[in-house]
Amino acid sequence: MSSSRFRSLWPRASVTALAVAASSTWLGEAAAQAAPVVLPHAAGQQALAVRVDARGITARACPSAAACAPDGGQVLAVPPEVAPLLGGARVAPITLADGKHLAKIEAPAGGANAGARGADAGSGSWVMLLAAPLAGKGAEPLVLWSGWTGVATGEHGEGRSDAVVVEPLASGSRVLVGQRRDDVTICGRPALVGASEVDPRTMTLLKGASYQNLPAEERRAAVKVAAERREADAAAPGFRLLRPTAASSAVGKRFAEIADGDPRTAWSEGKAGAGRGEFVSFSSADEVGITGLGLRIKPTEVVEGGAAPRTLFVATPDRLFQVSLPEDAWLKEPAGYEVKLPQEIRASCVAVVLDEPFAPRGAQAGAGGRGSPSAPEVRVTIAEVTARTAFDGQGPAALVGALAGGGERARAAAALLARGGPEAALAAIAGYDRLDPAGRQLAAGVIDAAPCAVQVPFFTARLASGAADAARLKPDAARRGGRRAASAEPDPELHHARDRIRRCGRAAAPALAELVKGGAAAARVAAARELALVAPAEAVPALLDALAGARGATRRELRSALATAARSERAAAVVEEEVRLERLRARPEDAQLDLLRALGPSLGRVRGGGAAFQALASAAGAPFARRYLLQAPAAALARAGEPQAQAYLRASLRKDADAHVRLRAAEVAAEVPALAPDLLAAVSDPDVRVREAAIVALSRAASAGTRLPAGAAEALAARLASDPWTFIRGGAALAIGAMPATPAGDRALVGALTDASPEVRRSALDGLGAHRATAHIEAVRDRAEDKEEDVEVRARAILALGAMCDAGSVDLWTRLALRAKAPVGERDQRLGSAALAALGAVHPADLPARLKPLLDKDTPHGLRETARAALSATPQCGRR
Repeated sequence: MSSSRFRSLWPRASVTALAVAASSTWLGEAAAQAAPVVLPHAAGQQALAVRVDARGITARACPSAAACAPDGGQVLAVPPEVAPLLGGARVAPITLADGKHLAKIEAPAGGANAGARGADAGSGSWVMLLAAPLAGKGAEPLVLWSGWTGVATGEHGEGRSDAVVVEPLASGSRVLVGQRRDDVTICGRPALVGASEVDPRTMTLLKGASYQNLPAEERRAAVKVAAERREADAAAPGFRLLRPTAASSAVGKRFAEIADGDPRTAWSEGKAGAGRGEFVSFSSADEVGITGLGLRIKPTEVVEGGAAPRTLFVATPDRLFQVSLPEDAWLKEPAGYEVKLPQEIRASCVAVVLDEPFAPRGAQAGAGGRGSPSAPEVRVTIAEVTARTAFDGQGPAALVGALAGGGERARAAAALLARGGPEAALAAIAGYDRLDPAGRQLAAGVIDAAPCAVQVPFFTARLASGAADAARLKPDAARRGGRRAASAEPDPELHHARDRIRRCGRAAAPALAELVKGGAAAARVAAARELALVAPAEAVPALLDALAGARGATRRELRSALATAARSERAAAVVEEEVRLERLRARPEDAQLDLLRALGPSLGRVRGGGAAFQALASAAGAPFARRYLLQAPAAALARAGEPQAQAYLRASLRKDADAHVRLRAAEVAAEVPALAPDLLAAVSDPDVRVREAAIVALSRAASAGTRLPAGAAEALAARLASDPWTFIRGGAALAIGAMPATPAGDRALVGALTDASPEVRRSALDGLGAHRATAHIEAVRDRAEDKEEDVEVRARAILALGAMCDAGSVDLWTRLALRAKAPVGERDQRLGSAALAALGAVHPADLPARLKPLLDKDTPHGLRETARAALSATPQCGRR
């Protein structure tokens, strides 16, 4: 079972729970497992008697096997979660290569009855390697290793599990302990890595053992291939298909050098002995057919203990080839060898696995064996492995040309280009416009994989051309198809360019800034938006520079991008630098104003913002445009407590000769509570638009909870009663309604119920409802019941009565609601809707009965849903 499957079926934390649950079953079988196992003495090693049962592990070393029994021996400690499993444990004697012995004690997590409960229950085992001490080395049994095997830890794809492997040899066996790792395999085949081997000479675990992970049966079935010496170097391909991803071992961890294109460097396996079974795995591209391999064995740099392979294996996920080299390459001058495969292979993974070496004199080349203490260390080495394909000899430009059409060969060329680095990406960029759509799509994938420094110039150019095309087509589309056609989805290439630029982030800033500086109008705007998003700090100075020469719509868009950038926390330091007086005064006045305006509400938090504002506001003879544009920055600073900005805004509101400036000051003063008295004075401004702005600002201030000065209700009531302009009277009614209720204010609203304008009457009713002015309920009823009244005025009166919890109007509302089921016109529908809302607010106890006719299937869907909403509404009044 794979480690990933084990994780899903048997988390490590559950081992103890299962063991405890099964312990009663296994205790009953203890007698069957209690027979001792005796390992005979060998040359230089004592005998060992072992008994494993539900009570524990008992072991005793004896000078000879005669009369050796575990009774009276040492009881070996095991983890608490293992003890209940020992009733199902097995003891396997193992004879090592030199005749010494050890015992492998294995307790499956599923216990003795795992087979009866199914294979899954038996996953994972606790293992102990136990041996007798060497002769004359004491009398205590040796625990060489113990732990869980087959139990994976770590995230998916990075899981690791311990493993114990017994490898049969011509005489005896090897015993190894190592790890299985999800991320180090032979193209999907499990591999033992980081292995230690039981050394018969010392009966200890020695690190750095090699192991042939390829199964013997698969090795026997491998396709045999002979490598041929190449007298002259073959032309190096313009790409590297094979990329090293993992190695079982490597001297200095330098396994990537096996495919770096440098003949001076190499991969050398880092295990003791001859390195049989050590491997390097490579990623490949399964779109590309591999026809053979180029090998360079001996690097030009000296490798201590270096040796050449005699045979090696080439593995893919489903194929295995055994390659024989014709000679000991270490005895030759550095030369290359060609491996021609009998069939083209396509795979995402290729591995090279060492087999037999040409070992230096005195070294032992057996199956992972160790030479004598004086034998030299063997470092089987390969300098370069290169894949051979049908594209060998073709440069990046030729591969780009092969992208046309998008077929199988084109996809193979794209896969090679994607692995070809910046040079290949630059070739794809250079040939992009000459390709057909299918080829461009493949080229885009190549460019996407390139470093940002390579791809950003390309994508900013696409952004510029796409934005220009969109700007050119938009008026035509609007003329042909109206607004819907004009708002069609953007060009996919333009969308893709934006996406890649945003992925690159600040790396895209220089190219975007250059486009903002010198591109066409549409391109400048598109680049400005992206620059403000990906690199606000870089965007602020670039956009201020660009604003100097911009006009009209382009200037507005650039200023909008500046606002986005300037308000970003990432641009805070740059903004503070830009508002320094020396820096600010070096820019044109309109750019200075643009910066203060772009900062918006955050201006009050910018160090130096107040001084920058004063530098502009205090200049003598300020023209209209500057005075007008400074009102919003003044309000932002006034809200932050800048007294000079507050004074400037007050003077603008009360004294500026231009009504447009006074109007703008009134608009922005709504959020400055200290200016409420000045807004109240502006309610009587001689210019009607200033009066309107002041009334709206007071309404907003009241809604936000600002306490208005004394006399506010009276001043607004005067406007409501006598102003000649309808929108002023209506605005005054709304403002009074937004204020806390006062007798004077409510009387003014009641007086407005006879205003000639329905709009004013509606606003007055909204105010009375908001105040719940029950003292004037009769006047509101009159408006609700007057059949000659404007329908919207009647509807607002009904809603006001609902807010006042007018139980006396419930019957009227019911009649109006039921009439909406078969309306004569829109009047019945509007009044019925208002009546249902009022009924939902008051929520009389018999409301379900009143509205039952509206829940029938013959009721129009919209009305039926409105009735259901009224029934489920939260009552705003006490039950009636």
